[in-house]
Amino acid sequence: MNKVVYLDTRRRRAPVPSAASTGLEAAPAPQAIQVSIVMVSFHTGPELDEAIDAVLAQNIDLEMILVDNGNPEEVTEALKVRALADPRLNVLTGHGNIGYAAACNLGARNACGEYLLLLNPDCVLQRDALRDLIQATEGAVRPWVAGCRIVNPDGTDQRGSRRELPTPWLTLVEALRLDRLAPNHPYFRRLNQHDQPLPEQTGVVPAVSGACMLMPLDDYRLIGGMDERYYLHVEDLDLCFSIAKAGGGVLFVPQVSIVHYKSTSDASAVRIEWYKARGFTQYFRKNFTGLYPDLFLTAVNLLVWCYFVIRLASLIKTSTVGTMAALFRRTGALQSIGTDQSGGKDGRKGRAA
Repeated sequence: MNKVVYLDTRRRRAPVPSAASTGLEAAPAPQAIQVSIVMVSFHTGPELDEAIDAVLAQNIDLEMILVDNGNPEEVTEALKVRALADPRLNVLTGHGNIGYAAACNLGARNACGEYLLLLNPDCVLQRDALRDLIQATEGAVRPWVAGCRIVNPDGTDQRGSRRELPTPWLTLVEALRLDRLAPNHPYFRRLNQHDQPLPEQTGVVPAVSGACMLMPLDDYRLIGGMDERYYLHVEDLDLCFSIAKAGGGVLFVPQVSIVHYKSTSDASAVRIEWYKARGFTQYFRKNFTGLYPDLFLTAVNLLVWCYFVIRLASLIKTSTVGTMAALFRRTGALQSIGTDQSGGKDGRKGRAA
């Protein structure tokens, strides 16, 4: 493919195609490329360069497809220059911010590897992480998707790297902390498993984080890729649900770890929380309608939006406090400057004699 591919900006408003018409089943995969890494970037920040460096340092035959979802012009230009200098890096740009799921599908349509790795632009692969991840999944029942241990920059386990698939019931348990009533009961388990002992070997889990997802490219195409109705967040959980529904497995590989910086984009925190809430309500309607009473589903979806309102209030409070603190600091600095300029040693205006 061309090193820099410009896409028609008018396509960003096009209707969402069905899984059968996405074209994900196209393009045979040449075996010369073992892994295609798809990375979607939107105003990521300086961590993007570190993430790209770590990918290109992997000792494996790879191609990297960076989907530019609307970075600042100077960042896009720098990516183009870098793509021209390294034949393994390809940049897709010009389509605007089409959402994360749609951007992943766009990258996958241009992929040629045997495996597909979906990697966040603020994730840093450790040395030989790709090779070790592939080796740990050899012989897994198809279709499969695998994740690894995700850690914070300080080395602590990050929430979400291994977790339960949210159901309306488990979401209610998590939101109201009903697990405290029966902490060892399987019906009252918590969603995230990062605080549990780390497994010693690769094993099956209900879901892994979309920050780092490896799977055979053919498997990704088999399930139709990501559901593009999810704009941002929850699409990874839906993909894990689709894999399980297709008779496959979700694997967690504890031997491999990556660093995830999180929240590096300057996108609006309010918009992110809104998309997350909308994603969860859509996920419940899509996957659990008919399995749960309509009234219960409605109540859980209302709970999701209530949580959004609480988060919104918290974000507004944090922003207000930060603004006021900055204003007080500025006022104090101005007063200090005024005192230095107007006061002498004896406290009178003018210069000290």
